[in-house]
Amino acid sequence: MNDIRRQRQLNKEYRKTSDAGFSLVELLIAVTILAIIVIPLLHMFVTSTKINVKSRQTLRATTVAQDIMEGLKAYTLEEVSAQFAPPEGVSGGSFHYPSEGFYVVNSSLIQGGVRDLTEDMDGHVEGDEIYYFGIENLKMQGGEYDALIKLDASTYGENKDSTASPHDNVYNGKFYAEIGSVAETNGGGESAKETDSSYHESKKLADAVKKSAKQNIGEQITDAGGTLPDDWDDLWDEMEIANIVTRRDINVVIDDAGSKDAEGNEQCIATINFTYECSYKYGEITYTCTTSGDAGSEGGEVVNVSRKFSSGNFYLFYYPIYKSTLVDHIQFEIKNTAKLLDKDHPLLKSITLAKQIRSDVDVDAGVIGPDLTEAELRAKESAYLADVGISADGAPESKLTFRRNVETNMVKNPLTGKWDSIMGVSYSHGSSIMSMIDECDFTGEKASEKVTNIIYDIEITVYQTGAAQHFTENNFEANDDVHRLATITNMSQ
Repeated sequence: MNDIRRQRQLNKEYRKTSDAGFSLVELLIAVTILAIIVIPLLHMFVTSTKINVKSRQTLRATTVAQDIMEGLKAYTLEEVSAQFAPPEGVSGGSFHYPSEGFYVVNSSLIQGGVRDLTEDMDGHVEGDEIYYFGIENLKMQGGEYDALIKLDASTYGENKDSTASPHDNVYNGKFYAEIGSVAETNGGGESAKETDSSYHESKKLADAVKKSAKQNIGEQITDAGGTLPDDWDDLWDEMEIANIVTRRDINVVIDDAGSKDAEGNEQCIATINFTYECSYKYGEITYTCTTSGDAGSEGGEVVNVSRKFSSGNFYLFYYPIYKSTLVDHIQFEIKNTAKLLDKDHPLLKSITLAKQIRSDVDVDAGVIGPDLTEAELRAKESAYLADVGISADGAPESKLTFRRNVETNMVKNPLTGKWDSIMGVSYSHGSSIMSMIDECDFTGEKASEKVTNIIYDIEITVYQTGAAQHFTENNFEANDDVHRLATITNMSQ
């Protein structure tokens, strides 16, 4: 009996033992293990969220900077400065709402104001050709931002390094044409070209002209019963364009496009035509042709393109043909003058005509190698002939700025250190346009200054709103209230 009772007591104690919960020590150990695992995971989630938020902020700020960059590309420094200038009666020492004619960005997006900061920026030296502008509280991309804009024209003026070739920065191919254009020299696609405000003559054009003339004249010779020599291809490959061209006409017609850009601004359209007349003596016979290049267009036009633009500024960059018996005929024709040059709302403000230097560019090394020596270029420039004309179909109400370096030698005089004006350039203005031309050339001592006022590098930095009030402070980015979000540039290599 006692054994039975004892057995029951053991069974009861066993059941109590098997139903018992975790002890306090066991619970503490479990919580500690869980904390060791979970806390790093929580930290990772928090860090990931912060990174994603910062990435979105950076992306949006970069997009804002790109929008500002696109707005700047079509304007000279004078035009940019005019847009940031304060209205009459407003102090330039504070941010102000953009005056009428602000096109860098849509002025309705600026909740704060704009300001020319050039004279107030720390370290700026008068004459450095470096300019600063600020935009306060720009409402874009679902946020509010401040922007600091730096325009650096110093590298496009007179070289400060006496050992450097003047070709490095001045009047040279892609580098002189770098106004942010998305034309062929900047790798733009076809859709980009259609809305660009400039045309840059490609260095490949000369080869296209030679190819067309070679085929045309070759067919004339064989049709007349002649036989082409075995080295016919080599003869043309080695030939300079000046040896076969007897006349070139460059015609630009600027008219109302009858369309608007994405922001609703009315557009102009420039139609550009290059036509070449060629001559080649084979035996006793001289053969001639009007080339149509690879385009095969009617009228013998080797170039027949158009550009739509709403900036009001058109730029034409071309390569001179150096030949003492050849005159480059360059003609600008303005249609619909009453609208394009309206006194209150002109659609066309300026035309820039600029020669380029033929050169080879080493993209990897970022080095320009002119295809002519200083002496060769000086000799060819001094003999260059051009006839430039501007006409309009009516009496204009507003003045047109016409910039050009056509009569400027693209090599400095080694004795005087100045840009000498070359001879042989004449201008003809249509009778209705005489009063409208406000000419602004690149000649004499002011040559490099005029260049810098057209071509410049851009650096745009976007900050969280509130930074603008610190822009003129020494080392302002060290201020805890200044938070930089993104910086973009279009600096040349």
